[in-house]
Amino acid sequence: MMRIVSSTLSGALLFALIPIAGATATYDYKRGEFLLVTGGKSPDKKYSIVAGENKKGEFGVYLMDAQSKQMIGRLEEVPTDLDSAPDAYRAHWAPDSKHVGISSRSDRHILANVIYRIDNRRAYRVETPQLRCTAVPKFCELEKELKGAREPNQQDEDDSDSKIRQTTDTSEIVKWLSPTRFVVSEEGQFQIREPRDPTAAIGEYGEVEKEDQQGDTPAGYFLWFEAEGDCELLPNDKSRVLSTHPVKIKKDE
Repeated sequence: MMRIVSSTLSGALLFALIPIAGATATYDYKRGEFLLVTGGKSPDKKYSIVAGENKKGEFGVYLMDAQSKQMIGRLEEVPTDLDSAPDAYRAHWAPDSKHVGISSRSDRHILANVIYRIDNRRAYRVETPQLRCTAVPKFCELEKELKGAREPNQQDEDDSDSKIRQTTDTSEIVKWLSPTRFVVSEEGQFQIREPRDPTAAIGEYGEVEKEDQQGDTPAGYFLWFEAEGDCELLPNDKSRVLSTHPVKIKKDE
C-alpha cells in the first residue's frame, strides 16, 4: 500500500512511513491491444480483467470473456487517469468468480477499491465498505468537527478554513474468506492543523507525530491510520464491515 510523509516527521515514524507511492506506470498499447491485469483471470477461467486501448485509441479496463476473447464491456468506475500499465491494476476475484475487486490509483497517493458483481456476463458495482469510521468513530467525529478531510488532489486554497488535510487514502481487498466474505486493508495519512493531540481519537489504529513548530504558529500533528476489516457482501449490491483490527507499523530491524 502507498505511504508518504512530510519531511518534518522525525526519526522513528519517518523511518516507518517511507514513501512508496511510485511514479506513473505507463505502457504504449497498440490500438485494439488488451493485456491481462495482475490477478485478472477468474478462478473458473471464464472471465478476465484486462487493460488496453479500443480501436478508437481510448484506454480503459474491461471485462473480457476469457475463452472467446470477446470484450464484454468497460468497467467505467475503475480509475484510469494516472496509470496505463497492466500491472498497475490488481484484480481480486472471489473464489466462486461471482465478485471481483479491482484496485488502481486515481492519484499518486490515492488507491481506489472498486467491487463488482459478475452476473450473466454483466458487471454491477457493489458498495465498497469503509473501515475508518467503524474502527475509529471518535476520529471521524474529529474530522467532521475540523470541517472534514481534504482530498489529496484538491488545491490548498480549497481548504483554507479546514484544520485537517488528508494526504493519502488507500483501500484494497487483500483476501477472500468465502464467496461472500473478504478482508479489506485501508490506510490514510492526515495533517492536523491545530495543537489538539489526536492520539486518543485514533487509539491503537494509528501513529501520531507532532510537527515542528514554525514561528508563532502552534504546532499541529501528522497522523497515520491503518486497519484491516472483515467484510460481508449483502443483497442489493451492498456490503458491511463485520469487524476491524489495527495493523501495526512494520519497522526494519
